[in-house]
Amino acid sequence: MFAPTALSLSLLLSVASATLISGATRCQSFGASLNMSDVKVLHTTYYTGNETIPLDDLLCNRPGATVGVQTALCRIALLVDTSATSQVQLEAWLPDEWSERVAVVGNGGLNGCIDYSNLAYLSSFNFAVIGSNNGHNGSSGDAFLNAPETIIDFTYRSVHVSSELTKSLSAAYYNTSHKKSYYFGCSTGGRQGFSSIQRYPEDFDGVVAGAPALDFNHLAGWDGILSVMNGAPSGKPIISSELWEAVRLDALRQCDAIDGVKDGIIDNPDRCHYTPEKLLCTGTGGNTTVCLTTKQAEIVNFVFSPLYGLKGELVFPRYDPGTSFAGLAMMVFGGQLFPFTLDWWRNTVYNDTTWTGEGFNLQNIADADRIDPGGVSTINPDISAYQKRGGKVVHYHGMQDSLIPSGNSRRYHASVLRTLGPKKLNTFYRYFPVPGMDHCGGGPGPNVFGQGGLSAEGVPKDAQNNIVLATVKWVEEGVAPEQLIATKWKDDIAGNLQSRRTICAWPKTSVKRGSVYVCV
Repeated sequence: MFAPTALSLSLLLSVASATLISGATRCQSFGASLNMSDVKVLHTTYYTGNETIPLDDLLCNRPGATVGVQTALCRIALLVDTSATSQVQLEAWLPDEWSERVAVVGNGGLNGCIDYSNLAYLSSFNFAVIGSNNGHNGSSGDAFLNAPETIIDFTYRSVHVSSELTKSLSAAYYNTSHKKSYYFGCSTGGRQGFSSIQRYPEDFDGVVAGAPALDFNHLAGWDGILSVMNGAPSGKPIISSELWEAVRLDALRQCDAIDGVKDGIIDNPDRCHYTPEKLLCTGTGGNTTVCLTTKQAEIVNFVFSPLYGLKGELVFPRYDPGTSFAGLAMMVFGGQLFPFTLDWWRNTVYNDTTWTGEGFNLQNIADADRIDPGGVSTINPDISAYQKRGGKVVHYHGMQDSLIPSGNSRRYHASVLRTLGPKKLNTFYRYFPVPGMDHCGGGPGPNVFGQGGLSAEGVPKDAQNNIVLATVKWVEEGVAPEQLIATKWKDDIAGNLQSRRTICAWPKTSVKRGSVYVCV
């Protein structure tokens, strides 16, 4: 099994000094010289920068997929044995011009897809960066069936191995040790970031975690319950996409102006107590076109209410009013069982390929709680060890997230606050709710603040506009980010500015004063 603590010395002894060779020769020599127990070099390629490379022969990418490489770098693909029955595939991107920073990027959903977009993005900032397949290939959870070690790779081990490996590889390649280590991820990647903070507080000096899939069993269970409420797995949704859009617009009519600005955004969903009664079908002379039956209205009310468990305990927060029911949300509301729910219970909770999810209910969630496969729940609020070692975490979540309700982040942040107290919390943790942003990006509000990949295109590369650089500034200069500027491009096409808005670290909120937004 891969032993990360022994890796750095073996590499330094086996690889020629990085100062004696350069460019393509240095890269190829490095890849050919690696001799590590339980690690296999798959391929080594050098890029001169400002080029587009094909990815259609690699993990999880559609035919014809590409990624742009902005800076000259050495790309090394590796296969690491993590146990007798599990492996993680990784790619390390080592730029010629190195900032003496290392980074790890996370994953999404249940997937085993290397995040090439963010490998390219962070290497453009001269990070030595690693991404992994999270212990399996493909976007489904089929690889988890009767594979407990693969589940452990998915839940936390792949990121820990990546952390150790990027430090050792960079030390050998550049012939000097890194100065700071970082992690960047959103959704499942956000959960992975908090899992590292909870399990391995020494791994990263700075963590950027977006829309984290915390309390994962309950999140996937909540999705399953909502799916069944709307007709899953029949394939015939009880509430159509047209009706869901009517519900969204009705919520905006009721709550958009609460903040004093009518802009298609409900700034604080907690202040919106939406009721769908005005959409009820009322017969002759009333609402008879796009309208809700009594049963449909009950479903809407259920969706906008917290979910409670068999013993009356809170299972999961409600869907945020004003959020879109299109796009990603149709995985929940499209008439089929949410695919992550089906995969997770079939392949990890029950290990039963005949399980269909028919009638998914609170008992199924209780079963997952009892087992907690791989320790995936990731809800431990005591992250004092990370605070004591001087780590920093910047946490963000869109307030119109169509896949993971923003209330999940508010709930976790509040639990850490209760556990550590405000004085300790303020030394190392900043939470940024982002009004009008969907899942990790997109949505009707300003939603681009350098949080990764293509979403950073066109945004100024400074700590005021870019969350990566804001985190680096906090870790390395001690200047905590209290606000960021988010950009909205017209039609979400970079370069065509529509608006900008200040987003604020909790408990401050972004309020319009005249023509600008300020934190109050």
